[in-house]
Amino acid sequence: MKLIKMAYLVPTLLAAPVFAQPNSNYTYLALGDSIPFGMNATLVLPYSTVAPKPSEFIGYPEALAAANGLLQSNKEVNASCPGETSASFLDTSEPDNGCNFPHLQPPAPQVPPFKTTYGLHTKYTEAQMAFALTQLQTNKHINLVTLQIGANDILLALPALEACGTDTACQTSVLTPVLSVYAGNLGQILAGIRLNGQYEGTLILVTYYSPLTALNSVTQALNTTMTQVATQFALETHTPSILIADGYDAFQLASALSNHDACQAGLLIRLPAGQYTATPCDIHPSPIGRDLLAAVVELAIWTRH
Repeated sequence: MKLIKMAYLVPTLLAAPVFAQPNSNYTYLALGDSIPFGMNATLVLPYSTVAPKPSEFIGYPEALAAANGLLQSNKEVNASCPGETSASFLDTSEPDNGCNFPHLQPPAPQVPPFKTTYGLHTKYTEAQMAFALTQLQTNKHINLVTLQIGANDILLALPALEACGTDTACQTSVLTPVLSVYAGNLGQILAGIRLNGQYEGTLILVTYYSPLTALNSVTQALNTTMTQVATQFALETHTPSILIADGYDAFQLASALSNHDACQAGLLIRLPAGQYTATPCDIHPSPIGRDLLAAVVELAIWTRH
């Protein structure tokens, strides 16, 4: 489906989203963290005391599935978990930023673990990698897998990075080991999908946009690591190429008239004013930003040949 059609189809089909448990015929498996999950901070603490339902969160996988006729026919399964790190993706006992452990957001109240408190689009208790492996090994109808993981690795290290101030040597000393561990974890995840899961279909990694201009260089470093690992993995294992959906450049282009400020451009969720609101926008995409990411994934699919 061409991108020009997506803009008209997405709003209509998402008016009444349908979320289903895995079935033997679904074709699209979405993996990752809070961005593909469709996190909306205004639905959880401290902005709301009413527990949200998983169906209230709509990520770009749902937008992509809706535009391609997969959502209403239960052909899409979104296993993403808010706060997931590359380590917790592999092992639930590893630190994360809100998936299996509470999400710390001082001075606001902490948000309890999403998986066990609010629930995910798809129910499972094991690590996301284990769930994905089971699906790939038992459902050979899957022909599209999207993966976006790594931002929470950086967010957990953000206090240390901020403590460095403008000291680039200090920043490098903090960021280098984080990216090294991330690269190793991502390699294991890709091996799980391609080798253990014996999946040779379309696999797309979605790069991260920068929610703040101050985080541009850190976001670029994360994205560079992601693309390098993907390229090297495909070459060394002689497996099908891994496609890259460029979320970073898409947001930069879409916010060009707003000084490349994603919040100002309407690409991020606006936060209500209050004692816990330090910035006007959350780091997660608004419906416009979500649909832009869906279009970027669609573009990667459309141009894969």
